[in-house]
Amino acid sequence: MAKRIILIHGRSTKPCKSTHEKLVKTALLQGLNRVNEDAAKKVSKREVKLDIVYYGDINNRILAGQFERYEQSLSATDPAFDNVRCLPDDGLFEAVERLATYRTFDRRAYRKVLRDYEDSRFLDSAARAVSTIAAITTATLLNEVAIKRATADMGAYLMQRSVGSEVRERLQSPLKRALKNNDDICLVAHSMGCMVSYDVLWKFSRMSEYRDVRENGNRVARWVTLGCPLGEAGVKANLYDSNEREQQDGTDKHPKGIIDQWENFAAFDDFISHDPTMKDDFRAMLKYDHLNSIKDHEKIYNCWVHDGKSNPHKFFGYLANQKVAKVVADWIG
Repeated sequence: MAKRIILIHGRSTKPCKSTHEKLVKTALLQGLNRVNEDAAKKVSKREVKLDIVYYGDINNRILAGQFERYEQSLSATDPAFDNVRCLPDDGLFEAVERLATYRTFDRRAYRKVLRDYEDSRFLDSAARAVSTIAAITTATLLNEVAIKRATADMGAYLMQRSVGSEVRERLQSPLKRALKNNDDICLVAHSMGCMVSYDVLWKFSRMSEYRDVRENGNRVARWVTLGCPLGEAGVKANLYDSNEREQQDGTDKHPKGIIDQWENFAAFDDFISHDPTMKDDFRAMLKYDHLNSIKDHEKIYNCWVHDGKSNPHKFFGYLANQKVAKVVADWIG
């Protein structure tokens, strides 16, 4: 048995697996050092185990196949996946280090970001993500084909079974191993990774082929969701449990008995989590004792800047935030 943090990223194109892992760990440690240096040392010294789940090669493949501008941006290669094309790391490490120049992420720091850098909160990427969710919400037999062909990786995950299965497998293996090993688990999920986590947790807690996962009764001690889209109607309508009824007798709705505490964070101006609260959408999980608590934290500030542009949805900016870090540090103890 060990304390173990499992992190899973979100949507959009990604750098190679090794670069992504270094960036995630750097941002996580930066956040922990802001609030609890002892907790950060435990992670650095591997007293707390760290699993970083990566499916960026799948994101990159889908987006490059749909949009020429994404294809052109993938100018590096990833040796972890037979040298498939990926994002170069241009400026990413510098961007993470820049986060350290802010003493704390608050309104003043965020206003400085918007003043000093290009405000890209509501430009192309945001518009595309929101329109994807809207399209899925209103999907009909006539436009589902168009959605599958033309939307981003998030839409492909929700509406294409083969893509969904491929992505989920990246999380299923390490999470299953940790649960069966009786590890004390903090699962940190961002954006599309929240959807993947929800579906995997549902499968583990409901499906007969995962009975072995449930036998020892282990749970995810903390499920921390960042920039979470699970409150969106279009997302909920396409999750694994979407066809199950919310009633006590005979229901298979929601993950059951596999999460202890759910901690949810949304940043100001985050275009993916503009429904920032989960407790109202998933109150049935509390009603039927599927978990012990759901806490929607007050909105936080994400001060991420890369290539001269702000992005309040970015995973690294969430991880470096002191309020997110405190939840993880409190679990580490």
